[in-house]
Amino acid sequence: MSIKAMILLAPGFEDLEAVTVIDLLRRAKFQVAIISLREDEVTGTRGTRIVTDGNLALLEKQSVFDLVVMPGGQPGTNNLAADPRVIQLLKAQAAAGRWVAALCAAPKVLAKAGLIKDKRITHYPGALTATEQQGATVTDNPVEVDGKLITGRSPGAAMDFALMLIEQLAGAELRQTIEADLVR
Repeated sequence: MSIKAMILLAPGFEDLEAVTVIDLLRRAKFQVAIISLREDEVTGTRGTRIVTDGNLALLEKQSVFDLVVMPGGQPGTNNLAADPRVIQLLKAQAAAGRWVAALCAAPKVLAKAGLIKDKRITHYPGALTATEQQGATVTDNPVEVDGKLITGRSPGAAMDFALMLIEQLAGAELRQTIEADLVR
């Protein structure tokens, strides 16, 4: 069975993070669906335009994803956090015991959904206020895994973050194979 991953993008996403995660998950043979809030094409903070596979308005209610990933970036993170459908999706994903992942500033969306209380997380410095991160243990690590919640610190951690997604969902052996092919 192939692992189904949703990459959730909003206008102003962090280009490096989105492209890195999409690329590495596809190398790992995950079924990757790029989903936007409303658009058929979404533009990142650096001007990268990505044609999406669909949007939340068109997404079938029966679609189940093993993993929902949110790259950071601004104003992309704020756009995700402001959409009640995103909050509902994240709560449902977590309640069903499926994976949720957020990189850079995107843990802010997890906080709004109430998913970081009593969790160990990392995020871009200053992305979350003291109030937003209340109840969470925040580290400076590049990647944190706490149960089925995975967070990454910054654009510089995007590759480690994506490799951790592969490791957690498909195993250390596949991660090592993908990483070896990258020759890093």
